[in-house]
Amino acid sequence: MSFLNATLWTALLPLVFLPLVIHLLNKKFPRLFFFSSVQNIKETAAQRSRLFRWRHLILLLLRTLALVALLFAFLKPLLDRFGSAANREGKRNVLLVLDHSLSMEYRGEGVSCRKRAQAQAEKLLDTLGADDRVNILLAGQTPSLCFVDFSPNVQEARRFLERLEPGLTRADFTLANASAAQLITKSGRPTEIYYLSDFQRKNWANVDFTGIPPSARLFFVDVSTRAKDNRGVLEATVNQSHMLAGDTVALEITVGNFSDAAMNERLKVLIDQRISYEKEVSVSPWSAGKVTLPVSVGGPGLHLCEISLPPDALEQDNKYFLTLPVLEKEEILIVSDDTHPEKDAVYFLKTALNPYEQQQGSLLPRHIPSTQLTPGNLASARKVFLTRVERLTPEQCQHLGKFLFAGGGAIYFLDGKFDAENVANLERAVGPGTMPLRLASKRMVENVATGAQQVVKGDFKSRFLRLFRGATRQDLALLEFYDFYHAGATGAGNILLTYADESPAMAACDHGLGTMLFLNFSASELSSNLARQRIFPAWIQELVKQLDTHEPAPTSSVVGEPVQTEVWRTEMNNNPFKSPSNRPVTVKQEILGERYAVSFTPVELGFYTLSAGRPLYAFGVNASAEESDLRAVDKSLLPEQLPGGQAGHFVQGQEDFRNLIQGEPVFHYFIYAVLCLLLVELALQLAFKRLAA
Repeated sequence: MSFLNATLWTALLPLVFLPLVIHLLNKKFPRLFFFSSVQNIKETAAQRSRLFRWRHLILLLLRTLALVALLFAFLKPLLDRFGSAANREGKRNVLLVLDHSLSMEYRGEGVSCRKRAQAQAEKLLDTLGADDRVNILLAGQTPSLCFVDFSPNVQEARRFLERLEPGLTRADFTLANASAAQLITKSGRPTEIYYLSDFQRKNWANVDFTGIPPSARLFFVDVSTRAKDNRGVLEATVNQSHMLAGDTVALEITVGNFSDAAMNERLKVLIDQRISYEKEVSVSPWSAGKVTLPVSVGGPGLHLCEISLPPDALEQDNKYFLTLPVLEKEEILIVSDDTHPEKDAVYFLKTALNPYEQQQGSLLPRHIPSTQLTPGNLASARKVFLTRVERLTPEQCQHLGKFLFAGGGAIYFLDGKFDAENVANLERAVGPGTMPLRLASKRMVENVATGAQQVVKGDFKSRFLRLFRGATRQDLALLEFYDFYHAGATGAGNILLTYADESPAMAACDHGLGTMLFLNFSASELSSNLARQRIFPAWIQELVKQLDTHEPAPTSSVVGEPVQTEVWRTEMNNNPFKSPSNRPVTVKQEILGERYAVSFTPVELGFYTLSAGRPLYAFGVNASAEESDLRAVDKSLLPEQLPGGQAGHFVQGQEDFRNLIQGEPVFHYFIYAVLCLLLVELALQLAFKRLAA
């Protein structure tokens, strides 16, 4: 305990002995006894009892204690609070570390946590004196400071707080502590560090305090609200790497429900601000759910897709932005020497690839004989089907190997008379030990009722068998194959499907950037019932999509993380990048021939675009999914993370801020003690008077 008025000790201490002096003087006064009768003599004898004789000592003790309590009240005693050095001398260094993450925008009780933090920071600034210095550090994805060093300019610190815009990134407090440690070390003076945050556990779970000097005093200011219910769109992806004009793609959307109540909301998808889709979403409490929504991507070009939920207390994570780059219709090359292409395997493949009238689908099949399997025809397509082909020359196998190595995809139906020879030639062209199977004799079923072969096992984790996962695997059991090759696995590549006699029914191998699938059956209706199954067109189109090896540009980005791309110089010179708020964006650019390599760091949520009447380039920027879970870290354990036994305290409000600087005033308790002692004395006086009566 310390005292603000310690200099009054010498002046007020003699007053403590005043009751003793009065008591001693009172003993010299003459006592008058009235013997009016014998009864009075008896009453006087009663009053001379031991307890009655001690009344002067009791009153002396009460009056002395009352004066001592009054003396302490005048001295204004202070109790040390939160590790404060009460009555300490010297200038203060105050560092405010302000949480600048997205979770601070939560409006649980009408006011965002960021506004609460600004109000608490203002109260802290009010405690600064003329000789004190301050700095403000924003803890975002990368820390930023108000001043280069500690400054006495409190007014500029206030303006910095007033101009503070919403934070949209995650808060890296480990990186913020490293910046704080450098600032304190450069200052060379003891510093008070105040962390103003909602203490979301995603940001505070593994914070490193080891760099903070032991001389620093750490304080935590909780600005969170009691209610923390939130829901948001956490992620959205497209189920295929390339989208073609006219395609219907499936958006796989992850929705988070971080509340105690089950979520039942309507999810809305808006494409190019024109076409909308809606679907009901139900998610259990404190969990994330996935929903699949088929959407039509429209014509070729770049389309902007916005996914949204009804607004809540944290509106920023209720929307998700992604781009849908749609390519022109893709040509699929079908190589076949079938004598009846208009009604056999070629016909069924063409129909499966594009089942729409007048070729309105996104895949355009084109049939050529094997004699036209030349580099020129291969250059016009990225996907090739081979069925019922005759003998391929070594040169054609080399052309096909180069096509695969450059990133092409091929699907080879092993239903021709020379396929065993062709596979061997292809292995010599690609490299020894690369083919996943080796063909033997071909089996031709004469009695369909007894000789049909079926698939008994498969690698259903493969991307080529996605359609047969779960309940749809029963569709695979309906397939019957009459003609196929007896074959054996070589150990190279992957065996995806296997017949009952252990012959591979489907295998895959990679060469360079490309992939080749071997299907040990035929699409002809005389060789299998595959073409008569409803799943056949869907499976063929799925195989085409999964053969893509080119990684498309990401459809979405995270705010605060760099975005990189390449643009044509003419496009960049005539059209600037625009932010979601339609403001020009400063980008870093590097010349690469006729193109620019550009990069920028987005600071807003929405679409960043480079347009020339229509979007040429667009980037959907979203908040981090980790910011949607608003649950706080266990605050009782947070001070235990401090190294070396360093103390940390949770403080709140103007009174705590002043108490941790000077200490907590307790003079009013001594005033209460004086009043209580006087009341006790009054009660004793009345009791003694009644006893004497």
